[in-house]
Amino acid sequence: MPRRSGGAGLFEVPRLEELVADPEKVRVLDAHTTRVLSTRAIAALSVLCAHEMALLREEAPARRKARRGERLLPVDEAAQKFGVKADWLYRHHKELPFTVRCGRLLRFSERAMDEFIRGKCR
Repeated sequence: MPRRSGGAGLFEVPRLEELVADPEKVRVLDAHTTRVLSTRAIAALSVLCAHEMALLREEAPARRKARRGERLLPVDEAAQKFGVKADWLYRHHKELPFTVRCGRLLRFSERAMDEFIRGKCR
């Protein structure tokens, strides 16, 4: 059943999604109906934002846990961890799956290095 405004000269009140799809429909709204729809839109937005924030709070520990141990090591630190000289890493970095290029800098993913070492030492 179509909704109607309460003012003089009854008209069908468009739904919020109809106003988004066709902004010209806003021309049929009187001041009171405009305020009511604005209030509903703001309330809906507040509910959606609160829900989004709750979802982000739930995901945050998992993201922090995933990032834990994820460091990009400089060449000297990576060489020490890998048990080779820095020069060797420079010469072989293209063959290593844990190499990360940061512009002209070479860095090495600590987590990927650990996984590589565990995989090779089985």
